[in-house]
Amino acid sequence: MTPTYQIKDWNEHFEVAQGRVCEQMKWVAFPNKQDGKGFRRIIKHPRHVEIFAAWVLIVQVASRQKVRGVLMDNDGPLTAEDLADSTGFPVDIFELAFVELVKRKIGWLEIVEGG
Repeated sequence: MTPTYQIKDWNEHFEVAQGRVCEQMKWVAFPNKQDGKGFRRIIKHPRHVEIFAAWVLIVQVASRQKVRGVLMDNDGPLTAEDLADSTGFPVDIFELAFVELVKRKIGWLEIVEGG
């Protein structure tokens, strides 16, 4: 079974007033905080550039979904391969991001139960 990933606290971090009235987003508000624990832990990883690039792309893709912040479309949960196909970036960076970003000490992504 393919897990369904969602961005933790999407509404708190990525929604702004203008976005709440838009049905289809063409942009996403992106926090610019580099001193948080999650960010500091990511940059310690040997592949931090790939993980962060994948994160930015995941946020962009998630902003365009029917339920914003949830990596799911009409066909079901989005996989690393789906993200690679839609963004043109390598599948392995999304596979790595899924592993690293759900870790409790980072916690930027979470798996939706029953998604």
